[in-house]
Amino acid sequence: MAGGWFYWQHYKKAIIKDLIKEAVRKGTDSLYFIHYDSSVVDELNGNASFYQVDLQSDSLQGALSKYDTAFEATLYNIHIDEVIVKGADIPSLMNNTKVEARSIEIIRPVLHIIRSGKKNMDSFTSNDSLAIYQKILGKYTSIHAAEIIVTDGTINISTRNEESNTNLKGISVNLNDFKIDSSRNYSNIISYFVKAIVAKVKEVTILRGNNRISFSGVEYNAPVKRISIQQFRQSDKKQLLFEVNNTAISNISTDSFIYHHQLNAGSFTSDGGLLTIYLNSKNGNRDREIAMDNSFFDEAMLENIQIGHTKINIYDRMKPEAPPLVLTNVVFSANNIQKLNSGTTIRNIVSKSKWALSSDGFSFISEDKLYKMNVGPFKINMADASVFISSFSMHPQLSEKAFAKSIAVQKDLFNIVLKNIRLTGINTEALIGQKRLEVKAAAFQPVLHIFNDRTVKPNPASKVGKYPHQLLQKISFPLSIQRITIQNGLLAYKEKGEVSEQSGTVLFKEINGTISNVTNIRDQVSRNPLLTLDARTSFMGVGKVHTVWKLPLNRTDGAFTVSGTAGAFDATALNPITEPLGMASLKTGKINNLEFYLTGNDLKATGTTTLLYENIKIALLKKDSADLVKKEFMSVIANIALKNDNPQNGKTRTASIDYQRDTTRSFFNLLWKSIYSGVKKISQ
Repeated sequence: MAGGWFYWQHYKKAIIKDLIKEAVRKGTDSLYFIHYDSSVVDELNGNASFYQVDLQSDSLQGALSKYDTAFEATLYNIHIDEVIVKGADIPSLMNNTKVEARSIEIIRPVLHIIRSGKKNMDSFTSNDSLAIYQKILGKYTSIHAAEIIVTDGTINISTRNEESNTNLKGISVNLNDFKIDSSRNYSNIISYFVKAIVAKVKEVTILRGNNRISFSGVEYNAPVKRISIQQFRQSDKKQLLFEVNNTAISNISTDSFIYHHQLNAGSFTSDGGLLTIYLNSKNGNRDREIAMDNSFFDEAMLENIQIGHTKINIYDRMKPEAPPLVLTNVVFSANNIQKLNSGTTIRNIVSKSKWALSSDGFSFISEDKLYKMNVGPFKINMADASVFISSFSMHPQLSEKAFAKSIAVQKDLFNIVLKNIRLTGINTEALIGQKRLEVKAAAFQPVLHIFNDRTVKPNPASKVGKYPHQLLQKISFPLSIQRITIQNGLLAYKEKGEVSEQSGTVLFKEINGTISNVTNIRDQVSRNPLLTLDARTSFMGVGKVHTVWKLPLNRTDGAFTVSGTAGAFDATALNPITEPLGMASLKTGKINNLEFYLTGNDLKATGTTTLLYENIKIALLKKDSADLVKKEFMSVIANIALKNDNPQNGKTRTASIDYQRDTTRSFFNLLWKSIYSGVKKISQ
């Protein structure tokens, strides 16, 4: 016995080393061998330490270098600075039956996984994960450790003859009560990691083609069902595509992860950062959809999402060279989210959850480079189906003079601001499922400035078919707004006269009104074919105007009915219009009332008008150098011919209107010219 004891003490390290080597050799069909520099063994207390441990395969490494890997798909090389085992069952370990210990600590392990062979290795499967255990454990029937600790580990995963394309650094693991029986069932093995592990990784880097994905400060705490990531970034060779900071996923269902391969969690929270998404095209240019990379999870179940201040870049795949649309300071939250499937994440969130999104807005340049569009701070709240946009503006990038020089024929220049835009009663299911916009009510404050230079050559193109209600029917995107409310708006139409070469402005202030039944959806048009505008305004800031427009949506001939009234104002208030545009000045007079009623179509307008006025005196003008001066003789003749009052001698004059449209002019030109033709009849 004494001799046996001395023999054991002298040769125990070599015996244990040979036993471990043989176990690994048999367990891996002689493909792998294990080596370590030195060890310390205390067999009485079951303690052992192994230093500079290597597990590798020279034969597989040689086959890999020869590019002949038909017999093996993945190569594992492992180096560990130190392995400390406490409270181990040394006899069972030596008998190659089981590994059982109170504690196993693995210090600074480096695992190289080289993906090779002829089979498809785009992603790891349960069999691949199980293979790691099989190669390390060999023929042991079970392994059990009350505690497994990994300190400062590294994992490198690469493809044949390439540098590492997945790298994990600074791995720390704490795993309690770990046990694997002889069945080596994948779900049984992975459940210990998912349900019992506390793991931290300082840095993760993944290379996928031109994309680089990196994580930092990753922590997975299975007992509290939480994952946290300090920073997640994705970039290509050109730019940063995705970045989120201080992200956490809580209340994770480990059973869903193990048995159904789903991410099922209570909440996703993040401070936000940067997100890049793309507009894809379907069916040519007609259908557009949002897409983003969702390759990390095939399926996901989340109860709510909270994302902080984020910058979003939206690229159009049809215009790869165009700059992105940039949304700044985006805040997003979503509750009651249903199942999300790969590739349709955004669409499902939008259509199936109660979400809210706010942003500081964005801006972009129109395709013709003429206008800059600005969308101010906005908020979308699907819990109450509402949208609020503080402002929308469309500002020209050229001055009026530069614009006139840049066009070959007459064209309107717009400067538009819409303030306090509010949409309520949005049908989100129709928007996402049927791709049509249905809104119960909209309200905004418009400020519209329009300029036209009549010194430019007239546009000979026909404008038939371009009335407002006709253009509405030609919009390819189905839309329906039951009621639009216009609040305290302003419209200024400025025109440079062809003869005077001076500008006059028609001004409508304090515009308030409603537009009902704005739609191009056929089934809604069949039920209610009439679009109605009812508005009140201040004309030139002095005269009150009330107008009603009725525009049939089911007619193809441009049919319309427009009526209106204007209250009393001093006639001289019209001089800013009549002098530069009509070459006439109103010296005295008062407009007491104007009433008109028009019906028309694409080609003409008919109706009646009544203008009540008194003591009208005019002066006809001519251009003298840069100024407009009075035509003395012609002004006398004009005042003799002019009927200065209506009613006159107790009789009120009313004129009929029958005006043929200039088809190169707009709808509004037809209305103005028709009313003016009636006014001329009354005054002459």
